Amino acid sequence: MKVERDLHMSRGDGEDSYASNSRLQEKSILKTRPVLHKAVAAAHALSLSSGGPGGGAMVVADLGCSSGPNTLLVVSEVLAAVAMVAGGSAQPQHVQFFLNDLPGNDFNLVFRSLDLLKNKKLAAKDRREESLLPPYYVAGLPGSFYTRLFPDHCVHLFHSSYCLMWRSKVPDELAGGAVLNEGHMYIWETTPQAVVALYRRQFQEDMSLFLRLCHRELVPGGHMVLAFLGRKKSKDVLRGEVSYTWGLLAQALQSLVKQVPSLNFSCACMQVQHHVSLLLDALHCVCVALHAYVWHAGPCEEG
Repeated sequence: MKVERDLHMSRGDGEDSYASNSRLQEKSILKTRPVLHKAVAAAHALSLSSGGPGGGAMVVADLGCSSGPNTLLVVSEVLAAVAMVAGGSAQPQHVQFFLNDLPGNDFNLVFRSLDLLKNKKLAAKDRREESLLPPYYVAGLPGSFYTRLFPDHCVHLFHSSYCLMWRSKVPDELAGGAVLNEGHMYIWETTPQAVVALYRRQFQEDMSLFLRLCHRELVPGGHMVLAFLGRKKSKDVLRGEVSYTWGLLAQALQSLVKQVPSLNFSCACMQVQHHVSLLLDALHCVCVALHAYVWHAGPCEEG
């Protein structure tokens, strides 16, 4: 499996599409709304000091934007935050959005959905406030965020939600069959420690690369809002909410076929402390604001 070529969410907006089944991701965006608004305000001030109205735009990149209502939700929240801090300025700062995802993403649905920003009150409480929204422009940007996407020092704000637990690839040893994770597609109760070590190493390599790239692409003093799954504890990596989900899915697949010998997912949810240390090392951050939210997963309840 080549992740950049083959991985994408279920396309379209039908009953089985990602757009119709992404409430959990929506909750993540709403939970981090105060953090995003604070970052937008700071990025807006930075863009004014570096360019000013007419001299440049505030550049916002949503990495792993996918498609459907959540994509528009991020755009609308940023616009609402800019409108709030601009306070009806006669010369509002323009906002340039880049919506990034892998080439297989349903960008056609994204572009069709953008008309909703013109027809619905996504970022305002009532029609009277819609005129306060700043001028904005939206462009699609296909490609992996584990590669260079922007020139040096041009992005004021990076946003990414529910994406950074996806790895750039399945670890080579697993993909080539040198190490087996028999009967599983991720880390579960009987997964060998060698497989856990491979996922941990892949996570460290990918996250370090991602942060180095962002560091080069961010305007000095720029901001990032990153929301992704992680683990509170490192001692028992064979269990947990995320592992539970993939374990159930592997069992479901095994009920359909006799063996699932080599199906591995390019996903890794490491301990939270690993994320913080990588942020500090790669970006030389003055401060990392860590917000932890409990994610519950378990058997479906009837009713």
